[in-house]
Amino acid sequence: MSSKRFTTLFFIAASLLIQLNGFAQSPWSGKYGNEWLDGKYGQTWVKITVSKAGLYKVTLPDAFKNKPNFLHLYHRGEEVTLVSASNTEVEFYGVPNDGASDALLYRLPTTRKNPYFSIYSDQSTYFLTFDSTPRPVATTETLAPDLGLAKQEFHKFTFLKKFVIENSHMTSYPTRPTTLNSYFEEGKAGTGTRIGNNLAVRTVNAKPALFTNSYVAEPFAFSINSKYGSNAPEVNVHLKGRGYQFTANSSVEVSVGKDAANLRVVGSAGVAGFLDTDYPFTILDTDYASGTGLLGFRGTGAGADGFSVSYYTVTYDQNIDMQGLTSYEFNFPASGGNTRFTVLNPPASSPQAPLRFIDVSNNHNPRIINGAAADMMVSRNGNAMKLFAGTEVLTGTPTSVTFQQINPTDFDYLIITSDTLFTSANEYATYRQSETPGRKYKPLVQRIKDVYNQFNYGEPSAVAIRRFVDYLVSDTNTDKFLLLLGRSTTYYERSVREIPDEIPTIGFPGSDLLLADGLGGSLDDVPVIPVGRIAAISNQQVRDYLAKVKTYEAQKDLAWRKNVIHINGGKDAGEVTTFAKYLTDISGPILNAPFLGDTIQRKKTPITANTEQTTLSGDLNGIGAGMITYFGHGNVDATDFNFGYATDGTKGYANVGRYPVLFYNGCGVNNIFSNRYTPVSGVIPPNYPSSSGKRPLSLDWLLAPNAGAIVVFGNDWDAYASTSNQFLDRLYPKIFSEKDADRGTIGQILRAVALETKGLGYTYNAGQNSRVASYYDADRANVHQVILQGDPALRILVTEGPLPVSLVSFDAKAAGSEKVNVTWVTASERNNSHFVIERSYNAKNFEAIGSMEGRGDSDVPTSYEFTDLNPFAGTNYYRLKQVDRATDVNGETVEGEITYSKIVSVTREGTSALVVWPNPTVGKVELKLNVPTKIKSWDVMDHKGTFYQRGGTGAKVNLDNLPSGEYIIKISTENDDVYLRKVLKK
Repeated sequence: MSSKRFTTLFFIAASLLIQLNGFAQSPWSGKYGNEWLDGKYGQTWVKITVSKAGLYKVTLPDAFKNKPNFLHLYHRGEEVTLVSASNTEVEFYGVPNDGASDALLYRLPTTRKNPYFSIYSDQSTYFLTFDSTPRPVATTETLAPDLGLAKQEFHKFTFLKKFVIENSHMTSYPTRPTTLNSYFEEGKAGTGTRIGNNLAVRTVNAKPALFTNSYVAEPFAFSINSKYGSNAPEVNVHLKGRGYQFTANSSVEVSVGKDAANLRVVGSAGVAGFLDTDYPFTILDTDYASGTGLLGFRGTGAGADGFSVSYYTVTYDQNIDMQGLTSYEFNFPASGGNTRFTVLNPPASSPQAPLRFIDVSNNHNPRIINGAAADMMVSRNGNAMKLFAGTEVLTGTPTSVTFQQINPTDFDYLIITSDTLFTSANEYATYRQSETPGRKYKPLVQRIKDVYNQFNYGEPSAVAIRRFVDYLVSDTNTDKFLLLLGRSTTYYERSVREIPDEIPTIGFPGSDLLLADGLGGSLDDVPVIPVGRIAAISNQQVRDYLAKVKTYEAQKDLAWRKNVIHINGGKDAGEVTTFAKYLTDISGPILNAPFLGDTIQRKKTPITANTEQTTLSGDLNGIGAGMITYFGHGNVDATDFNFGYATDGTKGYANVGRYPVLFYNGCGVNNIFSNRYTPVSGVIPPNYPSSSGKRPLSLDWLLAPNAGAIVVFGNDWDAYASTSNQFLDRLYPKIFSEKDADRGTIGQILRAVALETKGLGYTYNAGQNSRVASYYDADRANVHQVILQGDPALRILVTEGPLPVSLVSFDAKAAGSEKVNVTWVTASERNNSHFVIERSYNAKNFEAIGSMEGRGDSDVPTSYEFTDLNPFAGTNYYRLKQVDRATDVNGETVEGEITYSKIVSVTREGTSALVVWPNPTVGKVELKLNVPTKIKSWDVMDHKGTFYQRGGTGAKVNLDNLPSGEYIIKISTENDDVYLRKVLKK
């Protein structure tokens, strides 16, 4: 298929495919995040979440009381010195989540440009425990003021205002990148509302018109209070480009003033594409009044795409002035020796709420400073100092937690789930552990909050899942699986901070592959273990899917799985023809050994640019199909040749027990990350999260009870025809060219495709990072964005049913030129009545040619041999039909259950199922079939696919009117067999 290389874009809006050579990601740190727990797993723990900086007081649970000298507090794996501890409570200085771990999700980590934005969470977590070791005690300093030392009169204060109402790569605006990598990259972050070019000066971060949330517009205001001295305040504005094209540029005119009517233009800052730009300037005394001022922004440029404001800071020398507030942080410049100062306007204090001073330069090791606000003395170490002052003590609420000590060698099937789905997750684990046919797994079920606690210090982030996976493969065993059981939302406008009850994916568009790639020695862009997701929101949905898996894995009637439906769309005749040809050209592995299946072609008709409706219920409810591959345009709700929702009653799907593998090649059909979970019926399930509409088409096929598909995979964002076609080229041989015993699970198959695609050679480096050099690789993006919905450990399209006998071997070999010996050996037999030997010329139409009595019940190895005295010409296919003993039920004889073996083949040398004679020929040839079927029709064509005769009948073909050369005769039989023979005309 290497000749098929096009650049047709599937996405509904035409866009530009830009392909450059790759760049290399910095390696994953390999730090698991749980090292700090070594030796502490058996202890009693509580966690305290912190959302703002300050002094916290926690009332101790009973188990922690009366142990003040043996309490230990940890934050991000480091022990935190308590400010105080008594028999009943503790105090500590806490800080919120600064999002520092987000850098681990960026490629490269240095491209995280906004230090004030956290992707998932604003909360930080502290863990408290006790043991037999003494706790560290905070240093306390009391220095008498040195009256001969001049007082420090100011500190550096920074006013910060940040905006994260939108994401730079919005789904609601067309002004987003033409193409999107999944991983976080330079320019991809939370930011303010988009401001278009060539509009009036904007002094307010407006509420986006498309939003329905409670956000209230915020002015671009700043405050300067209790300023010291004459140094001008320094401003830094962090702008973000919102350019549609990678190379789009805007110029942002920045102004400042007392109010909107008195703005002074400071200058202009250039923003490129979706990249970040810092614009610094200084403020004049006339730019603000009564301590407040306003910033203004106006975009200029050729297009309307514009920019947004991510944050701005105003830094100035400020008096050491608490301004009557109950808490304040002072930032003293670097200094050695001692610093003496007076704190102005402290809040009222009392014995119950004294004014306290704590050096929190190192927030894990606070230093308590004793002294009076009127004249303080503090020793310095030459570094800058952050000093907390205040009477305010915030309340921390402890919540009991436990840490499970995990031995990686004990587990090979990993389930991460939410509290909501924990019950059904354990039911699924029980099935995989003890009930699943064949391999029995060693499951580990983890609540996502426990993964956060143990592998990311309690902070909600996809980093925790990566560290969890990295740790679980640290035993070097990568024959494991990861099942994500729950939803995730990457649609920024519908996401909720702290991602409650979610199992997060990575990036936008979301990529579950990125949760496991590059870990445990695997290559970047290749998952170390297969990953699959069931985006359920209720236990019943999980149970419905599990019921389908149980049916699928226990089935003995497997012939229906050999049918593969190829269905394609297209907006015009050229696309429909091209897409259909892609599917036809890849059919070889389906039709040939070992799979020996059939394809059912469904092309879009009528051919229009519109969505056309169809249904596959006739096929699925009838003969059944093992796989459906769709190739065409699409979106989250429909494909352009739309066979619809599995639960849509008007489509008529009732394929109970016959669940196909479903592969969508089309833009966004597999986008399950938009927070849409309403069933087609409109019935809202219990504990239903907020959503904007019915659930995605692909998710419906997975979750449909007693119908739909067994697994669904496909692209959750842009899909390109050439890239998807090449993906098929890599995928199909790994499915259909492998015997059942050799074929990997669906997750292993997709991992193998990722590894083969990685061979194209894309890498990562700073010089080609993201929007800087317009970097995008469609093959890599496709691999990242192909989401596997379903169980990654599922063995798909198994067509050789197990016998209720332990079959050691089954074989067929030619015995001379006229006979075939069929042999088999059983190690044991149970309830075995007899074997029927069946033969076929095409591996589809079988006939019984003999039988042999079985041993009934036996644990002794038994050999069998049967000789076929009249084999067909050419290739013969054989299988065993094993029949159980008949039973008597209420006086009636019930025939024994029937199961089939795998199919084996033998080719008789010197014979052929089809003879074309004479060849070469001067004009006419005769056709002779040596198999039990008749010729239905024949066609004559050349190797380019040009037809010269079509629909011919009979056993003679006349080539008299054709020029000399090589031709292909395509013969179709009444059993729908197809034979191709080359004929040379002289």
